[in-house]
Amino acid sequence: MTRLGSLVSCALLGAALLGCGSNASSGGGGATSALALIPADNGIAGWKFDNSNSNLANGTVTATTEKATEGYIDGAAADFFAAPNNPVQFAWQNYLNTTISTADTSTGAPDPYFPNGATVTLYVLQMPSATQASGLYTSLRTASLYDGKNWVEPSSPEVGTDSRIADTGDHWWINFYKGNYYVEVSLGPSYNPGPTYTAGNTVTQAAAYAFAQAIAAKI
Repeated sequence: MTRLGSLVSCALLGAALLGCGSNASSGGGGATSALALIPADNGIAGWKFDNSNSNLANGTVTATTEKATEGYIDGAAADFFAAPNNPVQFAWQNYLNTTISTADTSTGAPDPYFPNGATVTLYVLQMPSATQASGLYTSLRTASLYDGKNWVEPSSPEVGTDSRIADTGDHWWINFYKGNYYVEVSLGPSYNPGPTYTAGNTVTQAAAYAFAQAIAAKI
């Protein structure tokens, strides 16, 4: 992450981002598994474990085969394991933040689609090599779940080695890779959203970037 990207994220989110102010992390990286990249409960300030999904009732989900992964995320696993991709480990955790500000930066009014904060779904895949992580990132771009989205590949803020983000119409979706890891961060509304969605909300976009940057810093 560039110094500018860090300053922008810290300005928008204050101490909620690991690496801002007194909450700074050493950022040594060197994760040894997909599970090692999953932040602890409140490991990113304000983001608490959300284990309301029955699959997460016993905590963070991990799997090492396509069949086991598909048991958790249904057909989406097929794209992750499509040849020549051969993930070593898949990890999944959901988070809920009830304190994050979701005000529209142009009006200052609360975003009606995020009245009670926001949620994050985090997928991490450990690949056998950096080449496979890069290859998975590239191949998924044309997979059915990803094709047709209005993806933007920003140069700033930087997330991992390469990243893309899309406003899907009901959530911000970031995909990135770094080292031998491929990561997806999906930031959506709280469980009781209003009837409309404010497309392009820069506050929730910044929150999605900040969460993704915190994961990338661990690698």
